[in-house]
Amino acid sequence: MRIIVNPAAAGGRVGREWPRREARLRALGVEAPAVFTEAPWHATELAQRAIEEGCETVVAMGGDGTVCEAAEGLFRAGRGRLGVLPLGTGNDAARTLGIPLGFDEAAATLLAGRTSRVDLIAVDGHLVLNAIGIGLTGDISRRAARIKVVRGIAAYLVTAIASLFGYPAPVVRLETPDRRYEGTMTILAVHNGPSTGGGFRLTPRAVPDDGLLDACLVEGMGALRRIPRLVAGLRGTLAQMPGSLELQAPYLELYFDEPLPCHLDGNDWSLKPPSVRFAIEPGALEVVVPGRSTCESPGTTAVE
Repeated sequence: MRIIVNPAAAGGRVGREWPRREARLRALGVEAPAVFTEAPWHATELAQRAIEEGCETVVAMGGDGTVCEAAEGLFRAGRGRLGVLPLGTGNDAARTLGIPLGFDEAAATLLAGRTSRVDLIAVDGHLVLNAIGIGLTGDISRRAARIKVVRGIAAYLVTAIASLFGYPAPVVRLETPDRRYEGTMTILAVHNGPSTGGGFRLTPRAVPDDGLLDACLVEGMGALRRIPRLVAGLRGTLAQMPGSLELQAPYLELYFDEPLPCHLDGNDWSLKPPSVRFAIEPGALEVVVPGRSTCESPGTTAVE
């Protein structure tokens, strides 16, 4: 086992708390060498290297972005298990996997959990475990990442106001094997799990092991109409609002004329025109989950 620590996660809190967290892990019986990320996407390289050096389990300690990067590293290595110690801003990947958000409980899962296979979403040369946000949600995520004082959903709500009034609605064309949309777009959420942003349930029906991506597109609209959509996202009813399109498919293609702000599990990204394809990679990742989880399949086995 090797632990990948993102010291910049949660506004730098993970790095400041590492000595105390390390001591607590040892007290709980989790003894494994740690390596530290130094830049965006460094966790991908560290995870791949850990597997190539003989590790069987890589633990991502940080937020959703760290988890996403580590998952990509394991996929590139072609094997290995992913464990999670969720200490980030949103921690939606942990929620999707059924991993406790409490540190002690998450650490106990590393020792007594079971393994399960989940899907990944391939996009633009990267792999994403939980959620991709394009348009308004990408802009909100980018702003929230700069906040150091508050964590969780509060950070996203603080930044949402500026994005609600400032983000335009570009014209796009979206295609799946059986659906097509052409028009303006405020939000496009492409998910493997139900929530993003610390609890915005934009695709509440999504499960991480069904071989399908879930998406919700909100057409272009003014700021005052966007506010009820923000509330609906918290309630898990966004797809039921007028101007929303709910989709489920093995892949999705998006065509557009100008760069779109985007986040990949919270990692800042930008989609370049003229198009991008989102495709599911079924059962691409083995994860350590607690007991019998909602994402567990019949082939789930105990961690040894």
